[in-house]
Amino acid sequence: MPAAVGVFTGLACGALLTVMGLAVWAGLRRTPDLLRAVQAVNWLAGAFLLIGALLAWWHDPTLSVPASRLALMAALAAPLGTLRSYSSWESVARALPALILAGILLWGPPGLASAEGGSLVSLALAICGGLGARAMGEALGLSPHVEWPSFATYVLLTSLVGGVALVNLWQRGTGWGGLVGEGGLVGAWLAWGAVWLVARRSPRLRAVLTVVAASSLIVTVVT
Repeated sequence: MPAAVGVFTGLACGALLTVMGLAVWAGLRRTPDLLRAVQAVNWLAGAFLLIGALLAWWHDPTLSVPASRLALMAALAAPLGTLRSYSSWESVARALPALILAGILLWGPPGLASAEGGSLVSLALAICGGLGARAMGEALGLSPHVEWPSFATYVLLTSLVGGVALVNLWQRGTGWGGLVGEGGLVGAWLAWGAVWLVARRSPRLRAVLTVVAASSLIVTVVT
């Protein structure tokens, strides 16, 4: 991982921790100025993560190193959006996935194994993982905004699984068995399908299933 990526990721981690502290304080004091500060630092953290992801992509355009995919996922999971309440937990939960991904990028194992399937598959997986992490944060905070990242993740995963199956069928005469990690990819897709089968009137169950599905997807992307 280039040093510059580590610098911007570290700055993003500091900003996300600041977001969590300000969110707790805003929930206690119910001060509009603190909510605006949380919003501003959220965007600052997102900018740091985006710069780090672009630098990682510049040095590894095929996303062959897991650290590059982690950087892109952390940027997509950044807790951007308008805050409409004083809920401390919602603000903290929205920032948590991005902080975890950035922390793994900084302090986790380097993981120099090459990704299978080419740069387009790796890019699609990283985007799915980032949107899934974003949905995880929204689900943990029981936010109504969980719908769009969850739906986008499911659509992209469905397209990716279908595309991989068609390529394997064309090249090998079988739907599966071409890429390393296909089992995890199909498992993540089934988990996201289960999320959409749960009725919307059960937000807590949907939140639990979203966290499980996002976790399985992130593990599939990184390994």
